[in-house]
Amino acid sequence: MPVITVDWWAGYDHERRRALIKELTATVSQVADCPAEAVTVIVRDVEKTHWGKGGRPASDG
Repeated sequence: MPVITVDWWAGYDHERRRALIKELTATVSQVADCPAEAVTVIVRDVEKTHWGKGGRPASDG
């Protein structure tokens, strides 16, 4: 039973989240040779002020 966790910036709408879950589930199901029902996807929204890259918050630009 694969579990996939995705951290992405907050602000994506429900349709993009739905598409992400659908595509990840299909791909992992195929690669792991397991039913889609066995795949769990957890999507966490992270504010850009809480996300750092290159030593700076992503909100800086």
